Amino acid sequence: MPRVAAILASVVLVIWAPSAHAADAAAPLAVVVGQNSTITAVSLDQLRELYLRRRRVWPDGTAAVPINLPPDSPLRQRFSRVVLGRTPADLLSYWNARYFEGVTPPLTLRTPAAVRAYLQRQPEAIAYLPLGEVDDSLRVLLELRD
Repeated sequence: MPRVAAILASVVLVIWAPSAHAADAAAPLAVVVGQNSTITAVSLDQLRELYLRRRRVWPDGTAAVPINLPPDSPLRQRFSRVVLGRTPADLLSYWNARYFEGVTPPLTLRTPAAVRAYLQRQPEAIAYLPLGEVDDSLRVLLELRD
């Protein structure tokens, strides 16, 4: 009987323990650039304009390169909701219309590790990551909370 109680207690702990995914969902997103970037600040409005590609250059005239994660990524879903006010799926018609104007959507990289590596090589790039995944190679410009 003690073994049954121990198993039951374990099941209860697993059910009631907060998941890592839930913790990630509550963690702030960091808007980041590489350490060698000349970009030192960005507002939420500027970020929205960059990711909708209505603004395509930085104040110094260099081309801005916004980086996204894949559309099905929970991080991208959060970023899109907080910054753009809509989901990636909601933006499909927007990007279809921009395509005929010669405007392409932000570059998409598959993983946070790929984003970090790209930002280290491209000083004009900007991206978002969970704050806990920011390392010394990156500089945080803005923290986003739901």
